[in-house]
Amino acid sequence: MSWSLVIFYFWVALNLLLLFYVFMEFILLIFALAARKKNPKQSLENFPKVCIQLPLYNEKFVVERLIESVCAIDYPKQQMEIQLLDDSNDETSELIKNIVIQKQADGFDIHHIQRPNREGFKAGALDYGLQLTQAQFVAIFDADFIPGKDFLKTALPHFEDEKIGVIQSRWAHTNDSFSFLTKAQAIMLNTHFSIEQLGRTSSGAFINFNGTAGIWRKSCIKDAGGWQADTLTEDLDLSFRAQLKGWKFKYLYDLESPAELPVTLDAYKTQQYRWSKGAAECIRKNLKDLWRSKATFWAKLAGSMHLFNSSVYIIVLFLILSSPFVFYMGKEGLLPESQLNWISYSNLFVSTALPTIFLVGHLLASKKKWFELLLFPFRFYLFLSISIGISLYMVVGVLEGYRGKKSEFVRTPKFNLLKGNKAIISENYSLKKETNLFILEGIMLLFGLGVIGLGYFYHDYFMLAYGLMISLGYSLKLFFAKVVFRF
Repeated sequence: MSWSLVIFYFWVALNLLLLFYVFMEFILLIFALAARKKNPKQSLENFPKVCIQLPLYNEKFVVERLIESVCAIDYPKQQMEIQLLDDSNDETSELIKNIVIQKQADGFDIHHIQRPNREGFKAGALDYGLQLTQAQFVAIFDADFIPGKDFLKTALPHFEDEKIGVIQSRWAHTNDSFSFLTKAQAIMLNTHFSIEQLGRTSSGAFINFNGTAGIWRKSCIKDAGGWQADTLTEDLDLSFRAQLKGWKFKYLYDLESPAELPVTLDAYKTQQYRWSKGAAECIRKNLKDLWRSKATFWAKLAGSMHLFNSSVYIIVLFLILSSPFVFYMGKEGLLPESQLNWISYSNLFVSTALPTIFLVGHLLASKKKWFELLLFPFRFYLFLSISIGISLYMVVGVLEGYRGKKSEFVRTPKFNLLKGNKAIISENYSLKKETNLFILEGIMLLFGLGVIGLGYFYHDYFMLAYGLMISLGYSLKLFFAKVVFRF
């Protein structure tokens, strides 16, 4: 067999995997559209004790806003306990002390909790606080979230079903119009919350607690084995362990919880690395238990695809590398017509279905639907470019997760951009680098420029756009990762 056929069949195998992934996403889209109806408003007949946990680590820009929004929640003060789980080593702790004194004087049951060390990172902090509360329910908010006043009264009635272990709200965005980067991120997150979460829960598949903006039944946490810090996505891990124990999760699509999106590519890349590596770690930990469980075949299949989501970066990276060679073979007549037809049909399906899924997910979460529709092609192109630009970095994270290599939980910096703190962003936070891929990413940039040359040589607009996407993505990653764009 010639080298050209080896490359082609390797490329076909990757495309089949990608086609299956897109097909599964399309099924979730159908379920989501069928299930998109408002949850009936339920009244809260009694007011159970709720502990609101706020895990914090160096959150000086947003901690005051967070505490004020939590204290503004419409719920009896005597039934609402607030835990500030503070692992900070900067001036955040002093800010918290002053606010807590004021809020305690106002009658709030609020506590500033500091551990001896940061062991277990966020999972460790949540577990530490859990041992200190007698509340039946535990709500969790990350530092950049702004819970609505009706959050508890809207979510808690759904716990009347004793089998419900978690209520998860839908993330909204406070700064999705801040820049092209935040607009691109919004496309991804809107699809996750409008298609994936809604499609999974309506089809009977497992969903995940998203780490924040949700409420746990305390007994569910304990029954599932508690918070564990052996993965970077403690929320995904506990979610699967709880559902494997038979607990049900409730997703409230209509309950929005606004939060801040990362404003630099460096911060976004670090966030995605943590999520991708953590998902791979959860595969090692939970996949066997999932398939040994009594869950339905659909729940097992959808749950597996859920865990393998971040592994798509591996497919993407190899398709980036192999597609130009397949294109060249097709142009030079090295492939028979039947194979060329297969390429055309598979590319047509992916290039049609994938944007459709993201478009519908984005429109469902957008309030300016027709305006968003006009701008979507440009934003989606940028989203794909950014995804390609960080793909090499994500692959490293996924492979490290499979290998079981441990790394520190690196927080995503937040800046309270509602106050326009643009000038202080680059000065106050530096992100820990897990690995340096500058040389390899530089090679990928040169590869993208080569693909542009290939498209120009054959006068192929698709390959030109493809090469530009690769070049743009890696240029942003290499030279503009710390830049705060405002357009």
